[in-house]
Amino acid sequence: MKTIALLALLTASASASAAGAANFAPATGGKPTYEELRATVAGKAATLVRVTYEYHEMDLPPGSTQPIGLIPVRYFVKDFAGNMARCETWIKRIRADESAWTKQKPTYPYFELNVATNAKPLTWKGMAVYKGTDVRCWEAMDFGPPLF
Repeated sequence: MKTIALLALLTASASASAAGAANFAPATGGKPTYEELRATVAGKAATLVRVTYEYHEMDLPPGSTQPIGLIPVRYFVKDFAGNMARCETWIKRIRADESAWTKQKPTYPYFELNVATNAKPLTWKGMAVYKGTDVRCWEAMDFGPPLF
């Protein structure tokens, strides 16, 4: 039941804030991947970005548990000028930081992906596809390792 609630939380879209500005719902994870593919979305040719990551809940209190093996797959229309255009660079940096981990210099880098809560997804092959302008991504650092 917790897994179903977690999946609903990851895919749910809430309404915009009272001021009308977009809020962004975060999701974080390790070992992110980035892949571009050509597709037709809403009748137009587009470059899609496929992002995957191992889901990770940040800053959990001691004794908390993590879902294991949850790998969200998200699709976005590539935004060549905005933040989504830099997601591939962030993913490369995170992968490098994850690889550089040592006991002497323990860091806990994670991919953070934020989708505007008022974003209206398009559909491609039955999957939600978000506009690149509705997405923000970057590297986040947690205080400690995942609690599995």
